[in-house]
Amino acid sequence: MRHGRTITAGLTALALGAGLAIGGATSASAESAGNWGTFTLSGSSKAYTGTMTMAGFPETTFTSNSRQSTVVGGASTWQSANTPSGAVYGTSRGHTYMNQRPTVDSGNPASASTTTYTFAESTPGASSWSFVLGDIDADRATISATVSGGGAATADQLGYEGSYNSCSAAATGGWSCTPDPDGTTGRDRPTWDDATRTLTGNTAAVDTAGATAWFTPTVSLTSLTITYQQRSGFPVYQTWFADRTAAISGTATLDGTPIPGAVVRVTAPRGTLYTTTTDADGNFVFPRLPVIANYRVEVTPPPGATGTASVPGVSLARAGVPGGTDQTVDFTFTAPDDTVSVIGTVVDEDGDPVSNAPVVITDPDTGDTLVDTTTNSDGAYTGSDLPPDSDLDVSIADELPVTIVTGDVDAAPAAPADITAPAAVIATVAGVVSLDGAPVSADRVVELVDESGAVVASTTTDADGRYAFATSAGTYTVRTERPAPGATGDTANTGVTAAAGERVSSDLPFASPAAAIAVTTDQPGTVVDTNDDPVTGVAVVATPIDPEAGAPVTSVTDDDGAFDLTGLQPTTEYEIAVDVEGAETATVVTPESGAATPLAFVVLAAAAPVPTTPAVPSTSPSAMPSDPGSGGTGSAPVGRSGDAGDRGPLAYTGTDLVPGLIAAGVLVLLGAALLTYRAVRNRRRTEHLQD
Repeated sequence: MRHGRTITAGLTALALGAGLAIGGATSASAESAGNWGTFTLSGSSKAYTGTMTMAGFPETTFTSNSRQSTVVGGASTWQSANTPSGAVYGTSRGHTYMNQRPTVDSGNPASASTTTYTFAESTPGASSWSFVLGDIDADRATISATVSGGGAATADQLGYEGSYNSCSAAATGGWSCTPDPDGTTGRDRPTWDDATRTLTGNTAAVDTAGATAWFTPTVSLTSLTITYQQRSGFPVYQTWFADRTAAISGTATLDGTPIPGAVVRVTAPRGTLYTTTTDADGNFVFPRLPVIANYRVEVTPPPGATGTASVPGVSLARAGVPGGTDQTVDFTFTAPDDTVSVIGTVVDEDGDPVSNAPVVITDPDTGDTLVDTTTNSDGAYTGSDLPPDSDLDVSIADELPVTIVTGDVDAAPAAPADITAPAAVIATVAGVVSLDGAPVSADRVVELVDESGAVVASTTTDADGRYAFATSAGTYTVRTERPAPGATGDTANTGVTAAAGERVSSDLPFASPAAAIAVTTDQPGTVVDTNDDPVTGVAVVATPIDPEAGAPVTSVTDDDGAFDLTGLQPTTEYEIAVDVEGAETATVVTPESGAATPLAFVVLAAAAPVPTTPAVPSTSPSAMPSDPGSGGTGSAPVGRSGDAGDRGPLAYTGTDLVPGLIAAGVLVLLGAALLTYRAVRNRRRTEHLQD
């Protein structure tokens, strides 16, 4: 089975928070994109928490009572583009996944581990995302989920797509895998039972490579639970998440001229709101939206203009295909017949745009108000249905008016010179976005939202993580996306009160997720010779029986013949060997935490290395490990007399050596036979190590 070491996931993904997404005006993708989730992990054995972040997907957290959970980087095990899931989402190579064990390696259902993923909002429907379970062979996984409204998902709604094998022998471009015990490779596939919603490995419950199944839920889910149980051996299973996203892009124009800074909103059918603003060319894009149908796309229209400001029923889904397709939605506004338009800009004394500033356009001859609006994110104001070739007054925040001149009918909108708003009427909202006390990188999007929930300004951080909005007085919310998957901290500051002529600070600090605590155990012991003298300076090696349980660990005996093998995996079977010719080995199962019961190895005096200084006999009594069957730690028992079988070395009793040596010779032969048996038994185990 697959077993990975803890790897800190450092991949960046688009984060969705509090039912909103923040996007920038970038180029739309040429086609829909497949995404694999990024995992983070915190906590320790049987008390793990973590996150799963994926573009176009709700914020996801999880809890697990798994004995051992690790985040694996995907460099040595992955879903290739030629697997069924990879054909939809692309290869997962280089993307993280979860490796998890049961609570206890026991066939008892009560020993299963439970991992529950909770979604901040309902997941997309329309079969636009999947989860993949790998290495289901000598184990089983039972799947349950809740749907929107709180009911339990049916087996059909979980969307079992099928089982396959992901290793290189079965899928081109797959990871390298060694032969299975039956001499074949890449043939093992788990079996799905609709009635129990259980995925079960091969009938013989033998350890193989690459047995995988994938699921594409057909309804929106609010949680997903995987209950994982051992059937034999030391099991571990893998979990991936994947989805597809597509883009909605377009252009907003007024009488053929781009509208900069216009706020564009996309609302998903389940209520999720995404916002962005148009760039200087009037272009906008939402590059990674879930592949579902019935989006509504809206823009803030120019006052007095004609045109459609809201387009419903935009679908990124293709019937029967989870791939999706990009869509274009343009907003074309024009002035009414025989009237003209204007697009102007309000800036502060430094030339920076002033957003959300009240702008009133009046006819100086009649005193009539022709336009009453506010500047947008780029400080731009628009107006239409204006008289052509006319001098009009423009007032900013009740300041003295500035004269502008409109153009001819059928001409492009007038573009008067920038109007500078006095400092006394400008309120500044500024701050720093940071991660672990250090400024985030440039170009992190920050939005300013008014009390009605409307986005009034959008900007990006500079190289020092700073942002600033020049705006009008009011109470606002400042929000951004998480700068790293799983980062903790508020994504929005509410109740930010900005006064005219003053500057208010609103920092957005984040912290990286806590690193998972690697739980390890240690195996102490001593090595003495048949004269009861300590054997110093010899290596003692602990080798996991399952090669995927980690690398061997080595310790060297000290002057008292003592050793301590540290950093061993908990509840894992190891063979302990002393690097002395003819020395016996011991097989132990490490405890869940702490130190195992000490071992006492006895080697023939003639076989022991000759110390350079006289050895001092140890006065410490040899510890007596308990038998696992009697509720001990699971270390190999060591007896002072009797037959130790293959469970540990015999200690010297201090009596006549000749009978003992004869017995030892017999035991060596027995041990050799047992080791041969064990080697045959363990040939089925794979040699592939997780990264």
